[in-house]
Amino acid sequence: MPARRTIHKQDLERFRRTNIGQPLTEIAKDFQRRALARFAERGFTGLQSAHTAVFANLNVEGTRLTDLARRARMTKQGMGQLVDELERLGYVERVPHPTDSRAKIVRFTGQGRRLMAHGVEIGEIIQMEYAKLIGSRRLKILHDTLEDLNHKLRHEAASPGSAAPVPRRARSRQP
Repeated sequence: MPARRTIHKQDLERFRRTNIGQPLTEIAKDFQRRALARFAERGFTGLQSAHTAVFANLNVEGTRLTDLARRARMTKQGMGQLVDELERLGYVERVPHPTDSRAKIVRFTGQGRRLMAHGVEIGEIIQMEYAKLIGSRRLKILHDTLEDLNHKLRHEAASPGSAAPVPRRARSRQP
């Protein structure tokens, strides 16, 4: 369908009512805002929403920077910047790879492991708050539906002949 040169008020209003992107973005922002506030209350300071790209993709035993970037669908440079920030904050460290002398592994520090333990609890608390708003059953349906869509999107992106996803850039403030 060719793009229009102008948009009519009713078309824009209909799009805003039916587009899932906006509510997904707003809910993700709310979850991050609640989580960051609770982390700060517990003494974990300096965290930003962008740091989620590292925490969500870092294995307990550690992960190569290139793998972190690939999993987060962002550039190696962008991921490197986030890891640098988290390293300065004391949540992660770079250590030599056990079998490849050229590579480094990013892994949690003791403080980072404590952060993640608190993160599990904080995530459960936030989900309980959401369940109070819409009900546990509806929250489970929402979760399962989003998981299914996410799985299918990742499978589609990995399929031969599909358009490769464009890497996201890290959004982070300079210290």
